[in-house]
Amino acid sequence: MRLSDALSAGGRAPPPVFDHWPRRRPERQALERLGQVPPFTLLSPNQLADLVAGAEVLTFTETTRLFDVQASADALYVVLRGTVVLLGPDGVIVDGISAPGILGVADLFSRRHMFSAEAMAAPVIMKLPRRDVLIALERNGAMANAFLGLVAANTQTLANALMAQRCLTGVQRLAAFLLDQADQAGADQSFVLDIPKKAIAGQLGMTAAHFARSLTRLAEAGVERRNRNTIILNDISALRRLLEGELGVATQDGSTAQHKQLAAYRNFRNV
Repeated sequence: MRLSDALSAGGRAPPPVFDHWPRRRPERQALERLGQVPPFTLLSPNQLADLVAGAEVLTFTETTRLFDVQASADALYVVLRGTVVLLGPDGVIVDGISAPGILGVADLFSRRHMFSAEAMAAPVIMKLPRRDVLIALERNGAMANAFLGLVAANTQTLANALMAQRCLTGVQRLAAFLLDQADQAGADQSFVLDIPKKAIAGQLGMTAAHFARSLTRLAEAGVERRNRNTIILNDISALRRLLEGELGVATQDGSTAQHKQLAAYRNFRNV
């Protein structure tokens, strides 16, 4: 669950950005930073201490499987640094979650993981035992309500993403995603995005080849592919004009299908 999705829906402040981590033993700061991640901010110091008493901090140097689809969900995972991708039973990526984010909120109650998860990009992930999380929810009603909000927001996110995949082209989805990332960062002229392209493609429901073609199409608007994990927006205004032009062509005759496309775009930008 991307925290920005849930928090923006509720009109709250954006989630924190943890840019700086110590080169050695980053897990030393993980416990402190967990308390800055909503909805754990709702816990008292004593409640937070009880929650993390049995926690485990995970760090990896290469892509690592966290859990498998339909495996028993015995923990909640909080991404404090890096990116985690979720994969369906067929191995296709269905979402990419960057820090700060929470994995497996709904799984916590169903007791089975809906997707598999792989940690990427030198992550720091806190693994909270299921039993301790449920105790914290029983003791803190506000946090329990916040978790329900996360589940609801995640459901809406998946519904909006499905509508976008059915109605928007790959170029439109990718351009909208990049502009949304720039908006969240407060960038107005240029922007550098460091997220594995594999994770972006999965989140947008695109194959690697489809993603590559769409990215090439955006090059004329100043979008530059630097390496596996870096995309540079050299001219945000040009990218916005390209997207507006794409949507303008798609919606100019006012047909029902094209109205659906514009509605899908508006929903997608609110995901």
